[in-house]
Amino acid sequence: MKVYPKIPRYDHPVVPESFFDADDLVLLEKFDGSSFRFTLYDERYASSYPDPVVNAAEGDGSLVFGTRRSIRGCHRDDLEDVDGALHRAVRCLRDGIDAGALRRCHDDHGGPLIVYAENMVYSTLDYGYTERDLPALVGFDVLPYAAVDLMTPPGNPYVETFEGFLSIEAAWDVFDRIRIEDTLRDRAFVPATIIAEPTEFDPETYAVPSSSLAEDVPAEGVVVRSDSRDRRVKVVREAFEELNREQFGRDPDDAETGAERLVATYCTSARIRKTVRSLVVEEDREFGVHLVEDLYPRVVEDIWAEHWQEIMRLNFEFTPADVYPLVAKRCVTEVRKMETNAELNDADPTTIWQHLS
Repeated sequence: MKVYPKIPRYDHPVVPESFFDADDLVLLEKFDGSSFRFTLYDERYASSYPDPVVNAAEGDGSLVFGTRRSIRGCHRDDLEDVDGALHRAVRCLRDGIDAGALRRCHDDHGGPLIVYAENMVYSTLDYGYTERDLPALVGFDVLPYAAVDLMTPPGNPYVETFEGFLSIEAAWDVFDRIRIEDTLRDRAFVPATIIAEPTEFDPETYAVPSSSLAEDVPAEGVVVRSDSRDRRVKVVREAFEELNREQFGRDPDDAETGAERLVATYCTSARIRKTVRSLVVEEDREFGVHLVEDLYPRVVEDIWAEHWQEIMRLNFEFTPADVYPLVAKRCVTEVRKMETNAELNDADPTTIWQHLS
């Protein structure tokens, strides 16, 4: 197994060092995709579900799914009504999840469960999506409804606590029971890879291994979990963070020039995708990277049209001509990601993240 340079930081600076001395640490591979969750609507526990789940379900036995912040539908929905970036995940719910087994898990845990997973779409790391048969969903946590008030709480519940989540043994038992093993790989649900159960762990010197999905790709990082401490701590490669900045644009606070700061603030992925859809849908242009020649000036125009008054009051200087090549670079990256994920999900490129912006 390949290993890569040490990871010099982790994303929870307030985590006490004593956390890494817990006697039940488990290292999981941190996969790079998109947040996903699903639950089985079980009429026997109808009062347990919040309204968004009830409204999305199409009767008993519906697998209701959502992203990090909201419910998006159920597995019985027409794919034309589902964001293109979720098509593969929905096919997995249809063909790779045993709803009957999940219903039996409800019996064992005294009520319905929420399964958290990574939707394996191209985000920052390219695992070789168009060359390899990769699973659609990677499960990493399970939360009983009895432990939460709503399925869509404000903010990110992972930042503060994991109190009430199933232990790793119980969660992996659920994963093993609900996954249909003989389904096609591109519609498969698999548990997250357990890398190690260390007796001690130092985030400053740990060398991340290659991904379990692709030997030639270093993993994003690892998730260090402890059930006794009710915590999950992500430890991310510095090189991944830099790649992430290249893919999604730098944080304004990390910008080194005024032009970089402006682009980081206003040239969002959602703006680029909106402009791509305008070119393709409204002007009947053919989708492809060749669009970038006309795309990036449109994106710059859109930034100015919407934010010119705010831009005129910015407290930093920039050269307008320097903005164009930076926007063009962002556009190339975003169009290629849309192209890859459209092929991966067998979806129209203009529907990729259309409803997730």
